[in-house]
Amino acid sequence: MKKTSIQLFHEYMLSYSWEDETCPWCGSKGNCVSHGSYMRSMADLTYGKTVYGEICVSRLRCTSCGHTHAILPDVIIPYSVYGLFFILRVLAEYFLRLHTVEKLCSRFGVSVSMLYRFRDLFLSHKQQWLGMLVSAETAPSTFIKCLCFLEQYSVSFACQFVLLSARSFLQSHRNPADYRQEFF
Repeated sequence: MKKTSIQLFHEYMLSYSWEDETCPWCGSKGNCVSHGSYMRSMADLTYGKTVYGEICVSRLRCTSCGHTHAILPDVIIPYSVYGLFFILRVLAEYFLRLHTVEKLCSRFGVSVSMLYRFRDLFLSHKQQWLGMLVSAETAPSTFIKCLCFLEQYSVSFACQFVLLSARSFLQSHRNPADYRQEFF
């Protein structure tokens, strides 16, 4: 990746227009208004090195149903300090066995348990997306490469994954406040 998740976030926010946004909760269009913002820490990669930064996440409130929503592009995983490409890079090196687990953890500044949590979540989401048989035949590193080279990550994968699972790819849990039974 030539750009960091933080850079991609800023580019997305520069072109984002909330005035015509459709509320993901009630489906009303054009009823979202600005509702403040909050700062969020991010672990990111710059030239293969872990760096830490902050992003300012905008929030919207739907005047129709009253629900509030954070505006996060697909490269930002809800409820995670780690960006999508950070996790994919760690996992790519893990699955390619470029380094020992201890060296990977030291290099990226994550604990061994966090690395295994990334791995288990990735494998679970990979299987959910591909199905059990195709997932068993697809190497994790091949799947990571496919994700990283999709031209329109948002349209071709991320949105469909949310519709399938009611969470973002590599998001560890559903937000109980936003979880609705109609996803299933």
